[in-house]
Amino acid sequence: MKQIATFIFGMAFATTALAQEKEKITGDGNNELKINMAYFVFEIVELNYERILMDEFSVGVGASYWFDKYADIDFVVNPFFRFYPIDTRRRAATFFIEGNAGIIGGTDRFYTYEPYDPVTGPYPVQTYHEKSFVRGGAGVAVGAKFLSKNHFIGEAYLGIGRIFGAEGYTDTYPRAGINFGKRF
Repeated sequence: MKQIATFIFGMAFATTALAQEKEKITGDGNNELKINMAYFVFEIVELNYERILMDEFSVGVGASYWFDKYADIDFVVNPFFRFYPIDTRRRAATFFIEGNAGIIGGTDRFYTYEPYDPVTGPYPVQTYHEKSFVRGGAGVAVGAKFLSKNHFIGEAYLGIGRIFGAEGYTDTYPRAGINFGKRF
């Protein structure tokens, strides 16, 4: 009986000794504000806000505006959810998988053709049309986030989303970037 009690006591002691968590570097806050530097080349401004819920999960929103007047997309608002599967000492600063939704606004540009017009005769008539739209979409992305000692952030990600109900040539939206920002 003494041997069994000693064995149980030893196992309980070993379990509590080995069950200690490693120290987390929290990063002095759960909020992050970032700007997408990669989009500047394409005349697009994108800002991102992210809120860390737990060590492995965060939610956020990205908003971009497209200044190029010939682009089919004018703006994109992306609420997103991120999962950080790799446990590191730095909270929410590693490889991540993202699921996002999209609210996309833009302009469909297209032509219609009439085979015969009584005024012009047997020549087909081509008419140019522009139609504004606001549609929803969903997408995925993968990326990595890096956190400095001073809580500055650098992240890179790449993904794509599908626009629901697209009628023109634009049926996808990009989810890509090289972001820099600060955790607070």
